Amino acid sequence: MIRGLYAAATGLQVASEQQDVTAHNLSHVSTPGYRQRGVTFETFDRTLGRDDPPVGDITGARVSGVFHDFRPGPLQQTGHPYDLALAEPDQLFTLDGPNGRLYTRSGAFRLDAQGRLVSQGGYPVRGEDGPITAPPEASRILIASDGTVTADGEPAGRIRPVRFADPRQLTAAGPTLYTAPPGTAAQPADGRVLQGYREGSNVQPADAMVQMIVGARYYDAAQRSLRAIAESVQLNTRPQGQ
Repeated sequence: MIRGLYAAATGLQVASEQQDVTAHNLSHVSTPGYRQRGVTFETFDRTLGRDDPPVGDITGARVSGVFHDFRPGPLQQTGHPYDLALAEPDQLFTLDGPNGRLYTRSGAFRLDAQGRLVSQGGYPVRGEDGPITAPPEASRILIASDGTVTADGEPAGRIRPVRFADPRQLTAAGPTLYTAPPGTAAQPADGRVLQGYREGSNVQPADAMVQMIVGARYYDAAQRSLRAIAESVQLNTRPQGQ
């Protein structure tokens, strides 16, 4: 019975974490470049069964990992000269973060006071030869499909997208930012850069709401199981005659 109590409690925890991730996805339905997150689960008996020979008889489940769904989001035409999107779904922009390189699909950029093309968080967009910088007095910024940037007809750098052999290795550093693990190099890619477009979130609100409803039912089922087992334990441990 104690094993059942433990299994129900871990089920409650797993359902709660699933709901947290789904709620996080729903909160970023309109965030440009956001990539939907998901969780994977495994049972404890499967984990213990990896030992040779297997040890213990613990039952239950746990979250074994969080993953990001890198399927592309819809393209939205804004006409804004500093809104950029990547045509190829497996490529990313590179930013100069405070602690190293950051990678993103969000192309909602702007010019800062120094004339640098930066993310909404103020991180410079990195080109082939460093940050993309335009003269402060430039009145017209054009970005060609190959990433070449011109300011009033004068060269101002080139945006070069990158890709990773396995994007699942990337670690989230914010809603739309990622870092690469040590020893994993980004490969320059020849992709198309679209000026005046943003890539939207790839979260499907209807699907996320269904996941939220299903998750709530799992949570409720685990909660009722936990309550029923706890009440049984209490009855079985009550002294005779009470």
